[in-house]
Amino acid sequence: MNEYRITKYDPRLRDSLGRYLRDEWTSYSDVGRLVSLEEYIATEERYIETAVAFLGAAGVTNLEARGVENHRGVIAAPAEGAILVPSEWPHSFRSVLREEFWCRFESNAAFVHFGYDYYMYVGVRSGGALAQGAKSSRGLFVEPFKSPYHPESEDEKT
Repeated sequence: MNEYRITKYDPRLRDSLGRYLRDEWTSYSDVGRLVSLEEYIATEERYIETAVAFLGAAGVTNLEARGVENHRGVIAAPAEGAILVPSEWPHSFRSVLREEFWCRFESNAAFVHFGYDYYMYVGVRSGGALAQGAKSSRGLFVEPFKSPYHPESEDEKT
């Protein structure tokens, strides 16, 4: 699987341990305080479009909701194991970016994971998906990087 970290954070502004050195907004809760709604929505759209571009270029036709956490009881959150088709991805990705619920979006051919502080991880089996995904990133930074949200990664942390 080819895995990437996709963020709004310029990798040239990281220290030798990979920590980002600038203070920036990191979540939807920062709207109105650290970021305007317009800037937030524009950035959010770039994340969604980039994820969808990677998945489309890889020929992915569905993703399963795994590890669903819906502490707020959001009605629109998918059930554990729900299969999402491409037309459902943008709304679901947006909801996770806005911290309405959380889950991993996965299939045998690809995944999209969202992490803390506005980090997104995309994995695709097709190496050719990188060109299309990166082309659609519109100012986001696409770096080879293993997602820390794989179930086996979670087991290693405990």
